[in-house]
Amino acid sequence: MSFNPLPETSGLRALFSRLDVKSTPGHAAREPLCIVASITNLRQIEQAYGATFASVVRHVVFERARVLCEERRGSCAPSGDHMLCIFNVPAPRVVQDVGCSPVAAILLDRILAVLGDRPIINGSTIAFPAVTAKIVHIDDDRPFDLSVIAAPRVQNAQPGKAWRDQFMADTVVAERVFEAMATGRLSLSFEPIREANRAGALVYEEALLSETPKGRSDRIRIGRQLPGLERLGLIRRVDRWVVDTVINTLRNDTDAYIGCNISAQSATVDAWWALTLLKLSEAPKVAQRLTVEITETAPLDDYAEASDFVRALKNVGCRVALDDVGSGYSSFRSLLALGVDVVKIDGSLVRHARLDATAHARLTQLVSFAKACVQTVVVEGIETETDARIAQVSGATWLQGYLFSRGEQGRGSGCHA
Repeated sequence: MSFNPLPETSGLRALFSRLDVKSTPGHAAREPLCIVASITNLRQIEQAYGATFASVVRHVVFERARVLCEERRGSCAPSGDHMLCIFNVPAPRVVQDVGCSPVAAILLDRILAVLGDRPIINGSTIAFPAVTAKIVHIDDDRPFDLSVIAAPRVQNAQPGKAWRDQFMADTVVAERVFEAMATGRLSLSFEPIREANRAGALVYEEALLSETPKGRSDRIRIGRQLPGLERLGLIRRVDRWVVDTVINTLRNDTDAYIGCNISAQSATVDAWWALTLLKLSEAPKVAQRLTVEITETAPLDDYAEASDFVRALKNVGCRVALDDVGSGYSSFRSLLALGVDVVKIDGSLVRHARLDATAHARLTQLVSFAKACVQTVVVEGIETETDARIAQVSGATWLQGYLFSRGEQGRGSGCHA
């Protein structure tokens, strides 16, 4: 299959003519929907596996885009690491806080799934393309340059054997996680979060990612493996799966209140969340029982985008938490800038406070600072009654940890604070 790449510049009418796209005369609302999809990890793939395999990845993804566009009666053309997909769709009805129409949200979601869900295999080499997509508006009065319009965050490789070994090891983890997702062996386990000063009343349950290994019936938590997917730029796919699974759980259990983690890399309003935000905007009784916890195991690069993400979730009715404060990349700047509803203090601070008065004082100071920013502060890592007392004395609002998980039989629905 050969492609006709886009020219460096082109007017809107010339572009549509080249791609044989028919607009609807006299109906500006029926102007074709333009979506740019990009492969953001080709540089990493080339550094790890060579230029030939990177070319294979590019070709396969472009072919997937072409087939999808044909199925949807659209057109597609590649340019570098990007693809321009054009569809004739009904007049758009932009949904507030989602930023696009329902039809566009469905198309964005479909593009991400078709282009990136399946691995690309050539002999013994395997890779997962990291794909982004965005709606673009093309002005006939301005030159058209797809590379400028796309402007994706490209993941840069770091030359050297150590980097390549880590990339390949992370790919093995990704292969196992995505295979578990595809075969139904990926699931969620739940840990309760309870009030600190009201007889341990259940507030909500945190959904934790678990896997049932092949040939076994027990489940293991795999949260510690997710930084590998962050390094590969593939964590968005897992985060969206978790949030969508929790939404389905909340739909089926109208008494449940559930929280779930997403990576800081996912804290941006874009194509990955368009359909999810649309679902939440149409189901406010579900949204109000969902807490999305942003975990900074990877650094938060763009506070403006993250703030917009928090605002969008809150506007559709969700509560947002900042997780693992006091460890990793979590910072006071995040606490001050994002406007979250809940702050979760990392459990390591409780462990240090057990025998160290100075560490106990630091925990108290951090809880006090957090309560100056938000009303609700969760202290994690509560394993014993002593831990619970330390957290309560420090001023914690809610408590979470093994102490409250013992004896739990599956997921309960409990009260909501």
